Amino acid sequence: MNFSEVFKLSSLLCKFSPDGKYLVSGGDLGRGGPDVNTLQTFSLAPCLRLQILAQSEWSEADSLFILCVWSLEQPEWHCKIDEGSAGLVASCWSPDGRHILNTTEFHLRITVWSLCTKSVSYIKYPKACLQGITFTRDGRYMALAERRDCKDYVSIFVCSDWQLLRHFDTDTQDLTGIEWAPNGCVLAVWDSCLEYKILLYSLDGRLLSAYSAYEWSLGIKSVAWSPSSQFLAVGSYDGKVRILNHVTWKMITEFGHPATINNPKIVVYKEAEKSPQLGLGCLSFPPPGAGAGPLPSSESKYEIASVPVSLQTLKPVTDRANPKIGIGMLAFSPDSYFLATRNDNIPNAVWVWDIQKLRLFAVLEQLSPVRTFQWDPQQPRLAICTGGSRLYLWSPAGCMSVQVPGEGDFAVLSLCWHLSGDSMALLSKDHVCLCFLETEASVSTACRQLGGHT
Repeated sequence: MNFSEVFKLSSLLCKFSPDGKYLVSGGDLGRGGPDVNTLQTFSLAPCLRLQILAQSEWSEADSLFILCVWSLEQPEWHCKIDEGSAGLVASCWSPDGRHILNTTEFHLRITVWSLCTKSVSYIKYPKACLQGITFTRDGRYMALAERRDCKDYVSIFVCSDWQLLRHFDTDTQDLTGIEWAPNGCVLAVWDSCLEYKILLYSLDGRLLSAYSAYEWSLGIKSVAWSPSSQFLAVGSYDGKVRILNHVTWKMITEFGHPATINNPKIVVYKEAEKSPQLGLGCLSFPPPGAGAGPLPSSESKYEIASVPVSLQTLKPVTDRANPKIGIGMLAFSPDSYFLATRNDNIPNAVWVWDIQKLRLFAVLEQLSPVRTFQWDPQQPRLAICTGGSRLYLWSPAGCMSVQVPGEGDFAVLSLCWHLSGDSMALLSKDHVCLCFLETEASVSTACRQLGGHT
């Protein structure tokens, strides 16, 4: 494992291109605030180069956003889209990379701009919710949550010409999210946390099934499809994950997250921090006038705990909005064999479930609350960060803690995998660096290439 040098970053804006050839990050040059922003593109091909692509502009009179688009192949070509008095609250690409969808203020409409024909299409009544737009993986269809006449609806559009294919109302009190299954055959629709309800619709708008685990309590908090489309995991505020199957859409099992692990068959990894042993030379006093040198950093490793194991719990404040309880994060491994979860009132632990055997496989307890985790896109390998200067990796073979090098502490707040699974971008508040997990020869070559950027 090796690391690149550190590059500037702004607002945790960093992402690999879909083809894996580039890494783009946002940078702020800082001349009086956000009026000067840059996009930095790092080429990951053998001929590496750092480009300052653009200087995005803000409208001075009313502070409305302007979306600026540049071409990597033709840097002289660019496009500016100004929504004018309608304002702009969100913007996203269509899967074909040739259309841009802008959501205006107050969610009055979505404007679809074509970069090829310069044509414009309008979609009315988009619903203001956490996850109101979803595309099928093949890019053929888009589902959109809508709100009109105090009722929730879903419209399905054909992305080739943005024509309406289906439009149907949903039996929800306050629709919160929609998500296509990876195979594009089933659409999951779920209600707000005040009403436990998840609905499964076919492409033609037929209701396949409706599921509710309980009533009169906070309900659904997170939802995730397995890559195989065979399972739908529903995380709830009661601290359990329900697994629905794709044949009957009924629950086949539920996973609880108790604060104490008693089963001796469960491997519990606990992160342990140890200070390095100081030799006599480290105890000598510095010469007069010399500043104190940096103390050796502590080391971290995993230890296998003996059951029963009591995990650190957090007492939630239940009289406030968004209490820290329930399943706040869940994600399937790329082969659909494993499911990783985090129970928000046991914030230091990551739970790994064996989906084939429908049982708990391992638990990792960190010294700090888990900020995020992501699966390697190519194999069942999980990367975890806790906001400290370490990266944590788990696989069925075991787990490890890796110190991120650099001057001072590089606080890893987020991360994203390269599609090859050979590297990932580690993001701190103001910086980004690449972590390589390739062979020793490949790492050496890549680091020499990245070393040319200053």
